[in-house]
Amino acid sequence: MTAKSLLALALTASLAGAVAPADAADIQLINLDIGTGLGLDDPSPRRPVGGNPGRTLGEQRQIAYQFAADLWGAVLQSNVPVNVTATFQPLACTPTGGTLGSAGATQVFILSGDGLPDTLFHVALAEALIGINLNGTTPEIATRFNGDIGVNPNCLTGQDWYYGLDGNTPAGSINFLNVVMHEIGHGLGFSGFANVTSGALLSGFPDIYNLNAFNNTLGRAIGDTTLSNSQRAAAFRDDGNTVWTGASVNQVAANFLSNQVALQVTAPAGIAGGKTVQLASFGPLANAGNMIGTVVAADDGVNTQGCNPLVNGAEVAGNIALIDRGTCAFTIKVANAQAAGAIGVIIANNVSAGLPGMGGADPTITIPSVGVSQADGTAIRSNLPGVTVNGVQPDAVLLAGADAGGRVRLYAPITVAPGSTFSHFDTAVTPNAVMEPFITDTLNAQIDLDMTPFQMQDIGWQLTQGSARFRGCRIGIEAVDDTGIILGAHAVSQIELCYDSNRSLADAKACVIRQANALRNAGLINLTQAGSMMRCGTR
Repeated sequence: MTAKSLLALALTASLAGAVAPADAADIQLINLDIGTGLGLDDPSPRRPVGGNPGRTLGEQRQIAYQFAADLWGAVLQSNVPVNVTATFQPLACTPTGGTLGSAGATQVFILSGDGLPDTLFHVALAEALIGINLNGTTPEIATRFNGDIGVNPNCLTGQDWYYGLDGNTPAGSINFLNVVMHEIGHGLGFSGFANVTSGALLSGFPDIYNLNAFNNTLGRAIGDTTLSNSQRAAAFRDDGNTVWTGASVNQVAANFLSNQVALQVTAPAGIAGGKTVQLASFGPLANAGNMIGTVVAADDGVNTQGCNPLVNGAEVAGNIALIDRGTCAFTIKVANAQAAGAIGVIIANNVSAGLPGMGGADPTITIPSVGVSQADGTAIRSNLPGVTVNGVQPDAVLLAGADAGGRVRLYAPITVAPGSTFSHFDTAVTPNAVMEPFITDTLNAQIDLDMTPFQMQDIGWQLTQGSARFRGCRIGIEAVDDTGIILGAHAVSQIELCYDSNRSLADAKACVIRQANALRNAGLINLTQAGSMMRCGTR
């Protein structure tokens, strides 16, 4: 294979005889906030929290970031260091929503050969495949995080970052480690380069991400260069019909995904039965024990979209509100129904294809909600009053977030969201995945990367097979298992942190022993594995 910089096109390198990476990837933070007294350099005093020993806000941010980088490094293989810049900056934000972070590859290279057409690759992946530093001293990935969170009262009001490493995120806080894992994932290769609005390929070339994506409506790969821009743009807004075709992800999907769920309509008889639903990413999950009762149409005084306070609260109270998808966020609709006393919400799609995405975040929502197709929503509305439902039950065959063939869906909402559309797993994926477009409080990226490592494998990354290694020593804990659990990577990152945060060798070794015992006491590793972790970490 050959490699060419998309920008320079002068650099060439051979991949035909490339050797497989033998080492864990070395992913290092480059702090762009040094000397600013802000962001990663903020000197504000802090107490250690959740296994993060930092004594200032900046230290805690740096430690959490490098811990995430070490997690990714222990999962992936590369002989070329991956340098990642990071900074805290004001990003788009309102009192109820905002951008948590953004990231991307700093350069793109074209690889070709071995039957692959000229194809765009993220620079870190291109370097891992070739085994050569392709971009000199230029960092491979650039990341930014929202510095207004917890500072500006008009940005996600009442919320703040949580810098612990243990996953025990307090209510009303945002787990920084989860967000860093997500953003680094984009830079490593979980993103496409095509323009999601126009459908145009970057410089006319397919990229390795969109060659692994497929649109069921067109029956074609997104990276198919014979597609017109308008066809590709339509695929980017074809909710539920744009999927990942990479073999690694789809082989493990059933290990991770729950079965698709259906709302059980019990009356009237003419529409009784299961109606496939999209579970919301906010509020309690709808299940067999909730979403039980009578369905009532919501009226906000303007239309049936629930974007304003409901004017028929007396009818809605104690019942399940039916609301149409429309011009405001799903969280606003559900919050308005909750304020009127609803015990649950059904949101009917406003287009014929797919289900409402049901994405968003609002920690104040305490009632379950689901999205249904336009056809099912119309059937329910046409039979009001008199519709009753009896909870949400799993389908015997279909997987939540996959098509009928078991291929995992990509995020393709009917309204394009640049920066989110296509370069994420779909919000229909259940349980929630790290690479969905919205953060959720169910994520635990410090030990669980779900299907994401296998997406990396599909685009060319080599995963660490078997035991994770600390400085060449096998710690006896699998780096990543076939469900995406990364306990071995977590153990290695804990050992690295012990050596980074303790001044004496004796203290570092004592720290390793404490961490191994903590993992064992939590039931995450067994006695033998704890012993191996101690042996490798204290030798």
